[in-house]
Amino acid sequence: MSATHHLNRRRRRRVWLISLGIALLVLTAAALWLGTRALVARDALESAAESASTIPVLVQTGDASGAVSAARDFETSADAARAATSDPVWRVAEWLPWLGSDLTAVRGMNEVAADLASAAVLPLAEALGEIDISSLGFADGRIDVAPLAGASPVLTTANTALQRAVDRVNALPEPTLPVVADALDRLQDAMAEAAAVIDGLDRAAAVLPAMIGTDGPRTYLLLVLNNAEARSLGGIAGAGAVLRFDDGRITIERQFSSRDFERAEEPVIDLSPGTISLFEDLPGRFIQNTASSLDFTETASAAAALWEHTSGQRVDGVIAIDAVSISYLLKATGPVQAGPFSLSAANAVDTLLSTAYAQILDTTMQDEAFALVARAVFEALAAGEADPGILLGALGRSMEEQRLHVWSSHIEEQARIDGTPLATMLPPDSDTTRIGIFVNDVTGAKLDYYATPSTHVELDECAEDPRVTVSVDWTNTIPADASSILPKYVLGPELMVPAFGDTLTRIAVAGPDGWLATDYSIDDERQGVQTAQFGDRTVLQHEFVTSPGGSHRIVVVFTAPQGTSIEERPVDVVSTPLVHANEVEITYAECAG
Repeated sequence: MSATHHLNRRRRRRVWLISLGIALLVLTAAALWLGTRALVARDALESAAESASTIPVLVQTGDASGAVSAARDFETSADAARAATSDPVWRVAEWLPWLGSDLTAVRGMNEVAADLASAAVLPLAEALGEIDISSLGFADGRIDVAPLAGASPVLTTANTALQRAVDRVNALPEPTLPVVADALDRLQDAMAEAAAVIDGLDRAAAVLPAMIGTDGPRTYLLLVLNNAEARSLGGIAGAGAVLRFDDGRITIERQFSSRDFERAEEPVIDLSPGTISLFEDLPGRFIQNTASSLDFTETASAAAALWEHTSGQRVDGVIAIDAVSISYLLKATGPVQAGPFSLSAANAVDTLLSTAYAQILDTTMQDEAFALVARAVFEALAAGEADPGILLGALGRSMEEQRLHVWSSHIEEQARIDGTPLATMLPPDSDTTRIGIFVNDVTGAKLDYYATPSTHVELDECAEDPRVTVSVDWTNTIPADASSILPKYVLGPELMVPAFGDTLTRIAVAGPDGWLATDYSIDDERQGVQTAQFGDRTVLQHEFVTSPGGSHRIVVVFTAPQGTSIEERPVDVVSTPLVHANEVEITYAECAG
């Protein structure tokens, strides 16, 4: 082998080593650069999160300049985080096989945060920061929503930006690093919550002014739902009032009880096939059964038509609240006097659903007591006696627990309400696996005050087609000596049950959209069951008698359509709002191996 050949080999080896050294140097420099930029982005995002967390408090306390300053700090920090992760080195590194998805997710999160800062956070802080929260609500006998209506254009723009941002974040690649995955999960949760709040404010700003009579007087039915006698939406419509809204001023035109409604020989509206399957045509003929429907739009339409059938008066909408919601409102107004009862947030539920029955034996007077309570609470609200912040919190909690419902007979307004908890108990699943548990008393008693339901949901993703097992435990803590210590009106007629103190109850279990009911039982036996379809949902309804202190377990298994994946979908259980909340536990089956 010649000396020249050896020389060439040494030269090639030297060039290769130099090239390798340069490559390692470049990769090291790139790694250091990425690490440095990641630290800059992390610090900037932490600063942005801290600024964002202070904005709601500053708005609520009326610190307009502080809210705007915090929003600008958020914008500055978000822009810095985006700048740190948008250079060419970062973009090239996103092609790496192991860290690429994490780097893409980090850049995507930063871009969304920066875009939201300029398109939503800062404009909202500037608009809402100028609103004195004490001016929202009842004052001098009038509801003032002018500040909220003035913010409507900004709310609409921010709402659009937030909904778009939620879609962008949900479309980001799934990270492999736990720290990035946790950050993405937190961002998704925070944005979903913020989007829901802003969407609600946007809808409210668009419809509230007209609904409270700023463009002309409006008339509404107020239904007070009695949770002691369960219906799907909470309880029977035992009492209520006709409310008149005129330029934000509320007056009570008249009060009524369920006895004031005429029974219709035929349904006053066209009921859905699912409603008829479970409840026959009763929700369209009796005001007491209108709240059996799973859809408040149907309940309200029937109630309005029954009122027109009875009185000849056509109303612009229907509002429904239950006895528990009244206790929430009393936190804002303080105690009120209603006939012989002094009601507060602490004693309202027990007084309305238990004490009143023990002290007032005349059933007509009991309905009048409910009506007096409704009047007293609304008069306190109209007099401006409610704390605005507590009032908004009470209304928000009632909506969240689906104890407050609103329907408008005006199509364009109802279109804004549709899809919210105000309109229906079971909105479409979308990105959620939603299950419904609905209770209806058949006894004609007021014994559901003692009901303590609980639900266990087990998701099983081990098989090819996922399934969910819903177990509902219904326990009634009715006293063993109920027949001797409770009024006959509370016990109800003995026609429907073996003995006074027993209850006849129907529980309907609604599965997720498109899932099929593949098995069921009650107390470990496969007994008779009613079935119905509500859109794409399968509903199974069981009927059973419960003696004082007794309990039952209902189990329904739903199987997903082939190819369904629920791994990334949150599970939501919607229940009839009773006196005692349905305690829900969600678990996942352990797969073999």
